[in-house]
Amino acid sequence: MKAQTILKLKMGFVLFAVFAGGSAAGALLDGVYRSRAAQSTPSIRDGEAYLRVLDGELHLSTKQSTDMRDILNQTRTEYSSLCSEVKPRYNAVRDKARQRIRELLTTEQQERFDTLVTQENCNCPDQKPG
Repeated sequence: MKAQTILKLKMGFVLFAVFAGGSAAGALLDGVYRSRAAQSTPSIRDGEAYLRVLDGELHLSTKQSTDMRDILNQTRTEYSSLCSEVKPRYNAVRDKARQRIRELLTTEQQERFDTLVTQENCNCPDQKPG
């Protein structure tokens, strides 16, 4: 009877190890897949990179490629103009939220929060710290 119990424990351990290994491998592969998918899919804002993807997938003619480049350049200009119009409103909402958050924090936490906000601003290419 003792040998049967040991055998059941061994089989249970092996089954658990296989399940855990499969779960870990699945999670790892899912993470790799998601990170590559996020990196490899340019959007319409990416201009030439987006055009290269379209050309590779759709085998564009020279005229189509030229016309699409013109459309993408025009779209980039329109995006830039729109951002210039909306950015002050966006910044006002963001700054109001940051001020409300600061009011909840201790003095030490506020100093650390201000450092984090400055770092966040530095990560935005068109934004100045502060």
